[in-house]
Amino acid sequence: MAKKLVDNTFAEKVYFANSGAEANEAALKLVRRAALNLHGAEKNQIIAFKMGFHGRTLFTVSVGGQAAYSDGFGPKPEGIVHAEYNNLDSVKALISDKTCAVVLEPLQGEGGIISPTPEFVKGVRELCDQYNAFLVFDEVQSGVGRTGELYAYMGLGVTPDVLTTAKALGGGFPIGAMLTTTELAKHLVVGTHGSTYGGNPLACAVALAAFDTVNTPEVLNGVKEREQLFKDALHRINEKYHVFSEIRGKGLLVGAALSTEWQGKSRDFMLAAAEQGLLVLMAGYNVVRFAPSLVIAKEDIALGMERFEAAIAKLVAARG
Repeated sequence: MAKKLVDNTFAEKVYFANSGAEANEAALKLVRRAALNLHGAEKNQIIAFKMGFHGRTLFTVSVGGQAAYSDGFGPKPEGIVHAEYNNLDSVKALISDKTCAVVLEPLQGEGGIISPTPEFVKGVRELCDQYNAFLVFDEVQSGVGRTGELYAYMGLGVTPDVLTTAKALGGGFPIGAMLTTTELAKHLVVGTHGSTYGGNPLACAVALAAFDTVNTPEVLNGVKEREQLFKDALHRINEKYHVFSEIRGKGLLVGAALSTEWQGKSRDFMLAAAEQGLLVLMAGYNVVRFAPSLVIAKEDIALGMERFEAAIAKLVAARG
């Protein structure tokens, strides 16, 4: 499984864990330890992004930029600051020689299905290079085919120093992984980090089957084709009901951002859809999220969008 990941990505080394949070925890510990070894104790600042999400451990929830998930658990780990996603100036204002890493999702999931602009993501890479900081991509949600690329970074023209992956990696079975270079990996020596079940044979066998299923031209190209079907249908619905301000996202991680009139009502859309026998998600209170199977039948997309339109029609009618 490790060889498969190495052969298909920028990485040279893989560390296995059991979840996305654990993979991110490993990544954060790695960049802190590497910066300490290479530059000294002062270089420990981590820059993350508001509305980011990286897991539910105390370290990862502190790096994630959402107080709702991190408040109420006592003192948080220090040395973490938050910039604004897609705002390069906000990163420039925070980054310094004390920065050890910048951590970001190459497609913000929980924060509202927000794609990075090319200028932003390339600018962050350049800033990391300028300040000897590591770039960490959290691909727990965007990885393993979700965007139509095997990993989202492949469609951005930017290569991170560390990448984390989980969720789809195991096709529903618990497994996570941190991918990095040999040069960086050598800073986690035996005893500095570990996992009882990381790399266990069953999880790796399942992940191997899931990975090989997704990593084909048919599936990856099919994701892009289905993205267009989703977006076309949502635009058609919106022409009739004007409930969305924007349809965004990449591959089969699509977000319908609610218009001003419907702000804060994504849960209403989710519940209305459920009444029609359709499961949709929220990405915050202002975005309806669609994250279906990568091989969803096109007929199911059409039927689902019919039901979603029926749900919206009912909501709009109830408002008068």
